[in-house]
Amino acid sequence: MYKSNFLILKYALVSSAIAVMASGNAQEVWNADRCMEYAVEHNRTVRQRSYEVDNYKIDRMNAIGAFLPGISAGSNLQYSWGRSVDPETNTYNNISTFNNSYSLSASLTVFNGGNLINSLRKAKAAQLLGKAALEEERDNTAIETFQAYIDALYYFGTVKLAREKVAESDSLLRKTRRQEELGLKGLADVAQIEAQYATDDYTLTNQINLYESAMLTLKQKMNYPLDEVLLLDTAMLDMATIDLSLMPGDTSDEVFGAALDNNPTLLQAHYNREVSRFDMKQSWANVLPTISISAGLNSSYYKQLGVTGYADFWTQMENNFGQYVGMSISIPLFDGFSRVNSVRKAKNNFRIATEQYEAQKEELQKLVAQAVLDRNGFLKESIQMEKKVYSDSVAYRVTRRKFEEGLMTSLDVQTSASTLLESKVKLLQSKLSYILKCRLVDYYKGEEFIRNI
Repeated sequence: MYKSNFLILKYALVSSAIAVMASGNAQEVWNADRCMEYAVEHNRTVRQRSYEVDNYKIDRMNAIGAFLPGISAGSNLQYSWGRSVDPETNTYNNISTFNNSYSLSASLTVFNGGNLINSLRKAKAAQLLGKAALEEERDNTAIETFQAYIDALYYFGTVKLAREKVAESDSLLRKTRRQEELGLKGLADVAQIEAQYATDDYTLTNQINLYESAMLTLKQKMNYPLDEVLLLDTAMLDMATIDLSLMPGDTSDEVFGAALDNNPTLLQAHYNREVSRFDMKQSWANVLPTISISAGLNSSYYKQLGVTGYADFWTQMENNFGQYVGMSISIPLFDGFSRVNSVRKAKNNFRIATEQYEAQKEELQKLVAQAVLDRNGFLKESIQMEKKVYSDSVAYRVTRRKFEEGLMTSLDVQTSASTLLESKVKLLQSKLSYILKCRLVDYYKGEEFIRNI
């Protein structure tokens, strides 16, 4: 009896964190959505994707700026001595002079085969591609965190079931020992129940280790400090009996139709194809002429040092003022097949991107069909397992009572108890899997994976 009490005390100490989680009084508990929000906020890859989106915004601004003229201003200040050229007589002399000139010029590309508009469209598609990549990384982080959260809840539930099994075995062991003292049971029965208790003792220890490992995985997915306590909301484990009327009516084709418009992975493949398409158009533009116009203003000031009689600064600036307007055209003739090969290569890249998009669409259709199938399957399994748990509970109570009355053997009790525990574990697994698949199917339908509850 003393040994049994000591073992119960040991498990109470080992699983103290689990007991605190169940009470929820010592610290604030974290539900699944809060864990996912924390994981997304602290995920370094998500941060990298956000910086990439900002770079795409900069590229788009540069593409918009290409439609505007390039304007530049310049000034030159020169002091010279010794032998130099006199700008007034264009002869050499040996004097000290001071020169100051100013210029303002502007240039604008009028036509370059549509390269400007295609660059802008490409930059816009690239920006949407970056946003889709960012959203994909956020969603993947949330899904992985939710899966880790479900795993942690599962092992929390198995620890709870294992502790209940240990308590049940301890109660039966005490009663069997008492019956052995009264001559109602033999030593073989006591030994068998002690063996069952030892098995349950090992199972509880194993489940506690698995739970702690699952919590470590969850913290790593969240990038949560490993040395801090994380208390999970266990409301999912108390989900009421599932009714068959809860079976969703949507089909995989309907879910897939919704996923075509909002799935970030597929959108990323779509915008990648668009970027390749505009690259192909730009390669065609490179074989066409380029027309540009330019205009400018200039003036200057000149003086020989130590010589008087020169006009003042503003008079010279007005007298030397000049302006110009020009137009240039560049026609590509031959560059060693570089432009032609660029067109062919861009066309192949577009075809590759198209194939990747179609492949991603097929993959998404498979994932949606599997998610819908799993959701409906786990719902049916949960309903059937609820019935089995009820039947196994009745069978165990009857078997134990008959064992206490001497009508059943200890082996019968052990078999019945193991069957009941296995049914409860399978019911727990099917219910949590059903919750996960429901969230995943809703995500494919266009709902946010992280929900603000």
